[in-house]
Amino acid sequence: MTEHPTPAELQAFLEEALPSNRFREIVEHLRQHCEECRAVLFPIYLDMMDPTPPEEPLANDKEYDAAIDRAFRTARIHERHLRLQNARARKRYAPVLAAEGVRELLKEVPLRGLGLFNALLEQSWAVRHEDPKEMVTLSRFAVDVAQNLQVRVYGPEMLADFEAKAWGDLGNALRAADDLDEAERAFGMALNLLPLGTGDPLLKARLYDLHASYLGTRRQFHLAFAALDIVHSIHLELNDGHLAGRALLVKAIYTHYSGKPEAAIRLNHQGLELIDSGRDPDLAFFAAHNHLLFLVACGRFAEAERALVLHRPSLRETAGKVNALKLRWLEGQIAAGLKEWESAERALNEVRTGFETAGMGFHAALSSLELALVWMHQGEYLASTDMVFHTVEVFVALRIRREALGAMMVLRDAFERGTATTGLLESAVDYLRRLQIDPDAHFDLSEE
Repeated sequence: MTEHPTPAELQAFLEEALPSNRFREIVEHLRQHCEECRAVLFPIYLDMMDPTPPEEPLANDKEYDAAIDRAFRTARIHERHLRLQNARARKRYAPVLAAEGVRELLKEVPLRGLGLFNALLEQSWAVRHEDPKEMVTLSRFAVDVAQNLQVRVYGPEMLADFEAKAWGDLGNALRAADDLDEAERAFGMALNLLPLGTGDPLLKARLYDLHASYLGTRRQFHLAFAALDIVHSIHLELNDGHLAGRALLVKAIYTHYSGKPEAAIRLNHQGLELIDSGRDPDLAFFAAHNHLLFLVACGRFAEAERALVLHRPSLRETAGKVNALKLRWLEGQIAAGLKEWESAERALNEVRTGFETAGMGFHAALSSLELALVWMHQGEYLASTDMVFHTVEVFVALRIRREALGAMMVLRDAFERGTATTGLLESAVDYLRRLQIDPDAHFDLSEE
């Protein structure tokens, strides 16, 4: 290449909007230390990196309009540049972030760049169900990247947004990994940074949404509800009914956890009316599944059966393996509530085996006790006794909390002595169900 590229080509070069052959030619030309092209290139680069309008006073309306047009044009260039940077980083880092041993690999990757920052957060979110520890690792690296972004490129307010987002995702990852004290610290950092940022309402909604999950895990339900109400109102103001509905669905599950399943049904229904199932099929499954869950918790089994028939095709279509097991579990519970013992037995047998295969010990043990209860109702006392003995051994191996283990010992002793009743087993099953959502639940023999 002998002639110099034009200023327009140099700008397209920085935006990576050139054909690949021309891009390579300009790279080679710049590598020859062409001072003339470098002198042209540098102010274009600064213009792209700084979309702020000039500070000096403007002489007239025409000049003012021209400055506004220039600012918007530069902002669009800046936005395109960031999108291209993100796309390049995702392509470059995706194999690294998805690989095993990501902690060691990331030590070899320069921790800088907005693209890497976004790639880390995306991959962290992608592994939230499978590997909470890896989720924490990736989020920690995202915090490091955010703190190393250049203030002259993004400005202090945008940097505060990036850091707040990273700390919020780290807090959520730590919550998922059951490190609640560290999660509290991370959320504190995120919420302290939020007022220093650009005031982006979507970022505020996201942080409040994630923080509500932490508050719900801490069983600080009133604070969780207040946070979700803010999330709901922000999305309504932004005309995003889907995300406003999602906030209601999350509020419904915490309402259920607080012991108010009837109120949870009403909230869940309101959320269902707002969400777009095509936009997020997993959320639609979550809403429909929880509607059935709340009905079962209220003892409204006939209504739950009708809802199950109505939603079963879409639920089965969107359910993954574990969600399919949970749906089948609800089918068994509904059948038991309707005293359809044979149907309940088939469903609970399938569920117990499925949870054991999936390594979900507590779920397998609880569904085993539910199966023993179905056998008790059918008069199969010996089969129920064997299942109870086996299940108590599982709970011992799982090291469940002391009070729960004590309740299981009472249950086992009653079966050993031949004094166990259907009512006692029902009380134990009900207690373990409540224990899933309330760590402070107590075993009360008066429920028999």
